[in-house]
Amino acid sequence: MNINLIYASLTGNTEALSELIVEKFKDDKNIDVKLNFVEDMSDYSLLEDSDAFIIATYTYGDGDLPEEMEDLYNTIPSLNLNGKIYGVVGTGDTTYDEFCVCVDQFDKQIKKAGGVNPTSNLKIEIEADCDEDFENINKFIEDFSNALKEK
Repeated sequence: MNINLIYASLTGNTEALSELIVEKFKDDKNIDVKLNFVEDMSDYSLLEDSDAFIIATYTYGDGDLPEEMEDLYNTIPSLNLNGKIYGVVGTGDTTYDEFCVCVDQFDKQIKKAGGVNPTSNLKIEIEADCDEDFENINKFIEDFSNALKEK
């Protein structure tokens, strides 16, 4: 199965979350997920070629999409993602009014392109460091992997 995770990270928190998710998929579900740093990419057709994918983003400042994620975000409507399983995860800071809003923006953009999200969007305050975070990560992985089985 070809599953990709594309991430952006400014402070390292979203990168750490992405690595944790990849590790847990492998250890808990024996599912390999390929990690892709968005800044190393120029072509996003791998989303069309994937069996499923995950987008991991942070929200910058007062709800701004990270600059390095803008090309990906703007390319999504031109991709054929009809019926494609996906999930969106991210990190943010609740001191801002628009906590993790970019997670929701990506979710809506991918849905409009035909993707199917079997998970609840995963939003982590700063970094995954408490029981609630790990429970939510485990639920995300469980819901995502169950959808893969049904595919």
